[in-house]
Amino acid sequence: MKNNINAPAMQCNKNAGANSFSITIPLAFCRHLLLAIVLLSSFTNISAQQKFTIKGKIDGVTKEMRIRIAYNDGTKSVRDSVLTTDGNFIFQGTIDKPGKANIALGTVAPEPANVIGQPIRAGDDQLFYLSGGITTIKGKNIKSAIIDNPVQKEYISLKQQLQPFEAMMEGNDKQAYLSRNNKDSVSIFRSKRMALYRAMDNIRENFVITNPNSYVSFDLALMQYHVISDPVYFETMFNALSPDFRNSADGKKMGEALAYAKRFAIGQQALEFTQNDTSDNPVSLASLKGKYVLIDFWASWCGPCRMEYPYLRKAYEQFKNKNFQIIGVSLDDKRDLWTNAIKSNNFTWLEVCDLKGHQNEVVKAYGINAIPQSLLLDPQGFIIAKNLRGDDLVEKLSEIIKTTN
Repeated sequence: MKNNINAPAMQCNKNAGANSFSITIPLAFCRHLLLAIVLLSSFTNISAQQKFTIKGKIDGVTKEMRIRIAYNDGTKSVRDSVLTTDGNFIFQGTIDKPGKANIALGTVAPEPANVIGQPIRAGDDQLFYLSGGITTIKGKNIKSAIIDNPVQKEYISLKQQLQPFEAMMEGNDKQAYLSRNNKDSVSIFRSKRMALYRAMDNIRENFVITNPNSYVSFDLALMQYHVISDPVYFETMFNALSPDFRNSADGKKMGEALAYAKRFAIGQQALEFTQNDTSDNPVSLASLKGKYVLIDFWASWCGPCRMEYPYLRKAYEQFKNKNFQIIGVSLDDKRDLWTNAIKSNNFTWLEVCDLKGHQNEVVKAYGINAIPQSLLLDPQGFIIAKNLRGDDLVEKLSEIIKTTN
């Protein structure tokens, strides 16, 4: 399966920094951030410092309001705001290259942060692409405003190509929810969803091939290299990029990640390793030969990992007596956080860790850049599936164990 940047699975990125983007002010745009792509027809220097000016006019503003903006300038995360009483505003600054930005209209006082578990507040904000030169913003509100600059125009063009498929995806998911108690219907809707993912992937892949010098091509690859489930698909895009992109710092990281992904692709032999469990007893992967084994990369601090725990417990309870074992490899660096997470989450399978955090020797050997990730091995130690999410793990185990029995 290709790396679907629309896919609902989330990862904690251990390399968060210059290429990460997070803000507290706005509001429900995380999913759109995953879909976002920067486009630019040509470039001279990937990291040349560029000055920008944003000129905006929001109609209907009759009292003092605050316009907030968030973006990255290289490794620096920038937050800025201006007051407006008539809807007019201007921002000026510099960026090292075109990139993601978010602009929001709100009250003068600081906006309260969204709380995990509570409904996300609706906000007047929009994600857009900031480039050097002049950007104009005009509209009745921020969410529906027309944002214009050369990069944004290209982004809108791509978005228009993807929009019909996104609409079909939304309709398919609504129908799937209404039919969630019918196992056969759920399977049909899941197949439709994957077909839509593939169609959107084809649009992106074709763009990269036909536009090797475009920043959208660079970002399409950049957003996917942390978890490369399909090395063939990713390699097609990566090789299509211009030499300037491939030889950049991020391009070299992508190349390294691709090499790891090919080494640990489906069909390849897993790498042997030994680490200590919570009692400081060594546990080796070799000792599990003859079993189906799930290697699960996780950490106590990883939010997306927690979303997978119920499914891991479900799979383990269902198949632990049917030649199946889980070995968790944690990226924790503090013993108490690691062991407490194991107890509180009721992990009853094997767990190992060398307490080196992101420098965990197994994590480095497998080239893991983001978690959660997992590898499913057959009894001979060959990789037969990767990054199964939700009930996919149970379905895969039901398929292979039924076949072999």
